[in-house]
This record gives sequence, C-alpha cells and structure tokens, in this order.
Amino acid sequence: MIDKNHIYKLSVDIEFSKFNENEYLLYNSNLNKYTKLNQKYYDLLVLADGSRTVSEINIDFQKNDKTIISDAQIISLFDKLKQYGIFGHSDSIKENIKIPNYIKFGFIFLKSKIVSKIVPFLKLLFNKYIFFIVIILSLLVLSLSLFENYNEYTKLDIAKILPLFLLLSSIATILHELGHASASHYYKAKHGGIGFGFYLYFLPAFFADVTDIWRLDRRKRIVVNCAGVYFEIIFCLVLTLIGMFFKNQSLEILALIITGTALYNLLPFLRADGYWILSDLLNKPNLNFHSMNNLKVIIISLFKNEKQNLIKRDYFIAFYGLFNIVLIGIFFYYQIFLNRDSIVNFPNAIYTVIHSLFQGDLKMSFEELIKLISVLIFYIISLKIISDLLKKYSKKIRSL
Repeated sequence: MIDKNHIYKLSVDIEFSKFNENEYLLYNSNLNKYTKLNQKYYDLLVLADGSRTVSEINIDFQKNDKTIISDAQIISLFDKLKQYGIFGHSDSIKENIKIPNYIKFGFIFLKSKIVSKIVPFLKLLFNKYIFFIVIILSLLVLSLSLFENYNEYTKLDIAKILPLFLLLSSIATILHELGHASASHYYKAKHGGIGFGFYLYFLPAFFADVTDIWRLDRRKRIVVNCAGVYFEIIFCLVLTLIGMFFKNQSLEILALIITGTALYNLLPFLRADGYWILSDLLNKPNLNFHSMNNLKVIIISLFKNEKQNLIKRDYFIAFYGLFNIVLIGIFFYYQIFLNRDSIVNFPNAIYTVIHSLFQGDLKMSFEELIKLISVLIFYIISLKIISDLLKKYSKKIRSL
C-alpha cells in the first residue's frame, strides 16, 4: 500500500557535493557510503526536508521540472536509496565494505589507524618543487641504469633472485598503496586501510581504500590515482642508487623491472591506475560498463539506421570499449595460434617449475617466466569469460 502522505526527512549524516555538470555525489558520513545521482534525483531528494509529504514533494518538484513522475515512482526511488542510510540509520544497514568488489578473498592487513600515522610524514613529497626534482632525477638515473643494463636481464638466474624480487615487489606495492593514501590525506580526503586479495580470483593484488576522493575535484582525484606509481618510482630510484653504489647489477635490474611494472599500471586497462585516471579525465565512473553500453548503442543504431543521442565524449568512451575488445582479441589470437604449444604444455610446465623449485635446480630465464605468466593470464581470462557466460545462462534458465 502506497502512503502518499508519508513524510520523508534526510538524515543529518547525508552530504551532497557536485560531481560534474549533471551529477551529484551523495555521501553518508556515518556509514561511509557513496552513490552518484543525476540532477533530477538530487532535486527530488533536497525536497525531503521533513516538512513535505510525498504528494507535496511531487507538486513542488514539477513546478521547476517538466518531468512527469508519479508518487509511486518517488516512493520507489526513496526505498531504493534507503540502503545508503539516506533517511536515517537502522541496524539493517551496514557500513560500507572497505574491500573493492573486484577483489576476491580480500582482507585489510594495515588498518587505517596505522596508515594515518604514516602518511603525514609523506605529504612533503607532494610539494610541486620536490615532485619535479624527484621525477627529473628518477628519469636521469633510471635511464642511465637502463642504458648500462639493456638486455642484461636475460642473464639473470630467476631461481637465485626470485626471493629478493618477491620481497622488493611486495615492498614496492605496499608503498604504491601508501602513495594513494598519502595523496588522499594531502587533499584532506579520508582514507581507509591497506589490504590484500586476488583480482580475477588468481592474481595477487594489494589495494587501498580511498573511496572518499570521489568528493574531490577531478584534478585532485587524478593526482591521487597517479600517486601510487609516483611512490614506486621513488622506491626504484633508491634501489638503483644503492645498486650503483655497491655495484650490484642484479639490484639495478630488479629496480628496472619494478619500474616497468609500475609504469604498466598507467595503461587504462583492467583495473589498473590508468583505468581510474581515464575514468576521472572523462568524469565517468564505471567506465567499462559505459564503454560497452555506448558501443552497443552505436552498433544497434547503425543496423537499424537510427540516430543515436550521443555526444562526442560518448563516442570516445565507445572507442575505448572497442579498443579493449581488439586488444583482448589480439592476445587470444597470439596465444591460440602462435603460442599453442605453451598452452597445451602449461600444466606440465607448472609441474616442472614447482618440482625444480623444491629440488633447488630451477633454471629459467626472465623471458621464459614472462611467457609462462602470459599463458597463466590466458587461462584466467578464459575461465572468467566462461564463468560469466554460465552465470548469465543459469539466470535465463531460472527466469523461464
């Protein structure tokens, strides 16, 4: 039964901030929950001040907006937003989970209280003069190291340096997440803890809770997203200088490898930093969804010879989605047609590596390791695609 005379009142914990020209960010400071609203939803919600019934909200809304909406639709919208504690807290509403939904089996190992004691000492690194000095020095030192050690990585004994590589990579990744948290603190946005989990179920991944940066402007969000790579480069600069001083070539090469993986994060694919940077540049959260949706709209309109209601930015977002599909296609083509033997022999190769590792006689070049990892990624992506298709198929079966 719809009660048109019910009076809604926004919780004192609710804050609104302008996200872009057409959207607002709703934030519950008590539950640490966020959601994005369009202009019409925002105009409706600000009328829920405790002095109007649903019918009165509708009348006042339609005075300023030509959109025709029913009382039932308003009640339905308000009910959906109750999960964000928008009309007050209840025991059924839980605080927002600090683990990203794309991370599986995740947990926080460095709590926000500990992180908050560290980041104040790192804010000096965001001074623009120090930033430019660090970047220029890193560029010079790492370029010199790359020139001196070019192709030397092929001579590395993976078995001997693997423990050191894993240790340094872990330190670099933790510093990466501290970079995000430090930048967030620098701009007076809240940060959570640092955690660990698995991306696509198998790939180890660290993460930092900096959700509050959605309340920052676009430029500051981009700085926060770049800060992880910035901190990794600083770490690699220090490693390289130590390697040069002690004439430790292995340390220099490992620093270059970690630098390469850090810069790879700037590519706008998967859930790397580059993806979030591009998302902020376009002011488009959930970029993957919108890219596929825009691409679908364009393709359907071409087949039906209809005019689509899209702006230039929407076409660019659709092109991004198409580019992602092409890249995945090229990757699968290479693995299936040009690297077929590695795919077939992968289980045996993994067994050999594990057996040799325990026997202490593992011999593998860096190129062989990269090739093995690429096949592992092929299997992971393939299993993810199959799993998603099975889930969609099972939903269709249930709906019949």
